[in-house]
Amino acid sequence: MMAQVCTTPNAVIYGLSNSGNIVPITVSNSSVGATINQSFPTSTSNANGIGYNPQNGKFYFFQNANSGSSQIFVCYDPLLQAYTTLAPSPSTSIIYRGCMNFNGTGYYCLDQNSNLCYYNILTNAWTLIGSSFTDQYANNVTTVFKSQASGDIAIDGLGNLWIVSSGSNLYGVYKVSAPLPTTATASIAITQLIAPTTAAPSGNFAGIAFNSTGEIYVCTPNDLYILNNNLSLSHLGSFSVSGVGGDLTSCNFPISVLPVSWQSISVSLQSNNSVSINWVVDQQINSKDYTIEHSADGQTWSDIGTIESTGNTTSAQAYSFNDINPFSGSTYYRIRQTDFDGKTNFSLIKTITINATNQVAIWPNPATEIVNIQKEAAAGNNNFMAEIFNQSGQKVSGTLLHGGVNPVNIAALPAGYYIVHIGLSNGKSYNQKLVKL
Repeated sequence: MMAQVCTTPNAVIYGLSNSGNIVPITVSNSSVGATINQSFPTSTSNANGIGYNPQNGKFYFFQNANSGSSQIFVCYDPLLQAYTTLAPSPSTSIIYRGCMNFNGTGYYCLDQNSNLCYYNILTNAWTLIGSSFTDQYANNVTTVFKSQASGDIAIDGLGNLWIVSSGSNLYGVYKVSAPLPTTATASIAITQLIAPTTAAPSGNFAGIAFNSTGEIYVCTPNDLYILNNNLSLSHLGSFSVSGVGGDLTSCNFPISVLPVSWQSISVSLQSNNSVSINWVVDQQINSKDYTIEHSADGQTWSDIGTIESTGNTTSAQAYSFNDINPFSGSTYYRIRQTDFDGKTNFSLIKTITINATNQVAIWPNPATEIVNIQKEAAAGNNNFMAEIFNQSGQKVSGTLLHGGVNPVNIAALPAGYYIVHIGLSNGKSYNQKLVKL
């Protein structure tokens, strides 16, 4: 009997077990249907990276996701119930993340060593794109993908690549904007949507797929979740058959995945001791306005202003707002985006710490690789010393800085708590706790 696929794309997505079984999953109740593919001639316990091609109706995946001679990359035709073994990838490690592009011309995969590879369907040939990813905060995302090697990738109807990284009960979500590279690239720009320090449910995420309206399904091997517009997770249910969530794909390539795709948000101290909040979105659909919120503790939030959206667009749009009354000490900021239908979506939270007496500001906090230390420029000697001490009181960094904004690289410091000691030329000093992620 011929397998029927994609007859109800709004209701059904497809899972791939590690043994290579492709199964339909009803998203409303996480129930699993009968396996739609015949057994491959060679058994495996490491199938992964499934993607559905809407142009030819075939599934592409690694029957064996190991590198080297044991790697097997195939496509499966559910109409003819037949496999075709394809050229092996140039990957140097196990491949847990793979997907098809929206126009059916190529397949992308991301291996355990952060190598992004592209497969051209017409030529049956692979290209190693690269392994250097840098996000909008100048963070080295390559190290994230290596440490959070589980997860998956998917491409939307605009050609953007969505990446879920997962490992050790933490996960993150990233996006590489279209057009995606098909040739070797020295550095790949990527946007962080959810920080990789976000707590994940029990079990690593192993799959990602879209529904027709652009919401994101993610799964562990045994449970299905949906990523809401406000970037929170909701548990949809446990699979009726365990282990089928080794990977996910769907027949959907939505144009709008999130109402707003946040590219960046930053805060900085101004000469009048106000704080400038700046944010950039690289897509906004059905967006009504942006409300700026601030907080003294990161828990209780107050609205301080609203800016209307510039309208539907898939190109980058920049916004800014000035907070003339920041809190003494730490002030937390976030942007609440509201759709015309009332749905909301929050940006990442940014923090700035201001010592009004000494006119010194430090941000972001927590920080991953770069922390900015700013002192208002004034007449005379603007130089000052910034020293960082660990919890044992040992100085781990000391830098002579100048008036204005000074980026300080802390990437080499182990994660933990530190004290930043600022010594000014007038003899005054200032201490601020810093969290290094």
